[in-house]
Amino acid sequence: MAASTVSLKLLIDPASQRVPFAEAGKDFVDFLFNIRSLPVGTVIRLLSKQGMVGCLGNLYDSIEKLSDTYMQSTAKKDALLKPMVANNSAYVPLLIPNMQSSTSSDLYRCGNTNYVDSFGHSYGRNCYMYVAKYPNSICPSCNNVMNQRPTFVNPPTKPPSSSEGGYVKGVVTYMIMDDLVVRPMSTISSITLLNKFNIKDVGVLEEKVIDMGMDEGVKLLRASMQSNAVLTAVFLGKKAAK
Repeated sequence: MAASTVSLKLLIDPASQRVPFAEAGKDFVDFLFNIRSLPVGTVIRLLSKQGMVGCLGNLYDSIEKLSDTYMQSTAKKDALLKPMVANNSAYVPLLIPNMQSSTSSDLYRCGNTNYVDSFGHSYGRNCYMYVAKYPNSICPSCNNVMNQRPTFVNPPTKPPSSSEGGYVKGVVTYMIMDDLVVRPMSTISSITLLNKFNIKDVGVLEEKVIDMGMDEGVKLLRASMQSNAVLTAVFLGKKAAK
């Protein structure tokens, strides 16, 4: 199972009380990139409708309260309210609560695996190659109704030995800007960033190593939708000027 905490080194400018950037390894970058794959419905459930900015919370609430009488027979509210999350998240640090996804696959297959002709001869069929979204679909191979639900297999708890899992390689340290721009760490990029914030001497920066857990993960997710100074908002509790 992926780690439930990751380390992050903050570089803090004490004069402006801002976090110009942070240094992080693969685990934290995988977590950030995985946020991009979260369905909107999952994000709303994580942050709660009251914690949302704008009207998305109202839209979620409308779907939740709408009677099934007004829903199409082929549409399932759970698919909208509890959408399935990408499988890559199995190898990403668990820094946000694991929200239960819809248990409905919304996919169907043919239950026929063999065809027997009028003489009793059995022939293999290609029925297994086809899947359908609706349970009244007809199998192109044998003309049977495709009403059998497939069994979904979860990914292994550990990535294959040939892969680190997640999204990025762990061969370098990464630089995370206050606005969550991510770059491989380099001297040139560090100097450029310091000049951007008018920091003349890197020695004035204070280092602070933190262990991020679920509380910080959810705060970072919320701040990423409300601020351009996410690291400063989450770890210093300060709303920096945009």
